[in-house]
Parts: sequence; C-alpha cells; structure tokens
Amino acid sequence: MAIIGYARVSTEDQHLAAQLEQLHQAGCKRIYKEKASGVKVDRPELSALLDYVREGDTVVACKLDRIARSTKHLLEIVEALERKGVAFRILNINLDTSSPTGNSC
Repeated sequence: MAIIGYARVSTEDQHLAAQLEQLHQAGCKRIYKEKASGVKVDRPELSALLDYVREGDTVVACKLDRIARSTKHLLEIVEALERKGVAFRILNINLDTSSPTGNSC
C-alpha cells in the first residue's frame, strides 16, 4: 500500500514547490509532477499515475483543481480509482474516500 501524490501547475513559470511540500508531509513517497493546463485532455503524468496505482494505494492531491479539469472529469477519476480499489484524498478540503464520510459522497 503506497501513498502516491499528484502535483500540477498550469504554466512553465509557476512552481510546484508548495504542492510538493504538502504532498511529502502527507506521506507521499512517489509524486507525479506535471506542468500543463488543467483543461488539457492529454496529461501524461496523470495517465501514468492512474496506470501505476494498485489496490490498497491512496492517491493524494492538494486541491481538486490540480487533478481534475471538471466535475465530470473528477467523477471519472474517482470511479477509475474505485474500480482498482484505490483511495483518493484532497488535502485542502479534507476529502478522503477511504473514510466513511468521504465514501458517502
């Protein structure tokens, strides 16, 4: 069981440092990093993360808008993770699908 982070900024002149620090503090040992617009459909690091995770893992992002480009996209990600038995956490809103409260959404 691994805690895997995902960090993204939209432009090359933005920095990942704050997100990386939060993800390290959350216990992430592996972090997928991306510099790409949130509206971009093809995000290779997000795809790699979704391919990599295994049952019992937890995916962590600092904010919802860092991982999903829309509510529909977020639901697709959560459903894909659930099918694999992977939990999902968003740090800034304390969302955790492995908890009874987070799983009832």
